[in-house]
Amino acid sequence: MTFAIALGLGASLFWGTADFFGGMQSRHVPVLAVTFWSQLAGGLLLLAVLLGRGEGPSLHAVAYGCAAGLFGGSALLAFYRALAEGAMSVVAPIAAGAGVVPVVAAFVGGTPPTAPEIAGIAATLAGIALVSRPTPGQQPGGRPGVVVALALYAALGFGLYFVLVHAGSDGPAGSPLWTVAAGRASSIALLLAIASSGRRVPWPGRRLPQVALVGLFDSSANVLFAYASTRGNLGVVGVLSSLYPVVTVVLARVVLAERLSWTQRAGVVLAFLGVGLLAGG
Repeated sequence: MTFAIALGLGASLFWGTADFFGGMQSRHVPVLAVTFWSQLAGGLLLLAVLLGRGEGPSLHAVAYGCAAGLFGGSALLAFYRALAEGAMSVVAPIAAGAGVVPVVAAFVGGTPPTAPEIAGIAATLAGIALVSRPTPGQQPGGRPGVVVALALYAALGFGLYFVLVHAGSDGPAGSPLWTVAAGRASSIALLLAIASSGRRVPWPGRRLPQVALVGLFDSSANVLFAYASTRGNLGVVGVLSSLYPVVTVVLARVVLAERLSWTQRAGVVLAFLGVGLLAGG
């Protein structure tokens, strides 16, 4: 379980970094361009790894991965749009509500967390909730209703992505790499369909290296989560992987000088307390 915790925390670190820089790029180039080209760059990385390993495809993993990609791709598009229009310190923590979905799935699936793990989950989610409380200067943006709605959809989509990736990665027929790769392929197909219904996918121009780096971080986080979900309780791993807003908020504070309130600072402390409880459980 300790290894699963490390993998889950690693996933949150990579996701938080990807989300911060993805949000930054979405303020300079169209959201669809950031989402599509970053997903493609991450997909090429996964393809290279699969070819290098010589691992044959698993129908079970591909099926669940494709379903996961539809939710993950649409959630990522909504998330980057929200980040482009609103404050990162507001949008990212709302989307972290995704961690609730795998916890519910673990209970429904008959593998509930232990009592210490439940305490850790509660502390972590409470910390994320406190981090998500904006100060007066951290308004959601020019269209607060739209920004919050996009962030809430992102939370649901990411949560379902967690559950479906776990289903495709676990068990004798499971394959974390093929599940994530199939998810990336289906999300790219979804983005192409969205683009073809309106306009072509914009080219990010000289920002392509930065956009590609976002995709590499994102793919790495997905793989770490997929492996973590096969080595620990889905609810625990899902909550740990949902700590990425802490990374995003800290980066926003350091790079963009977005100010944190005392409740948000307390939320960060509480979230780390929850991690400690989960590690000890």
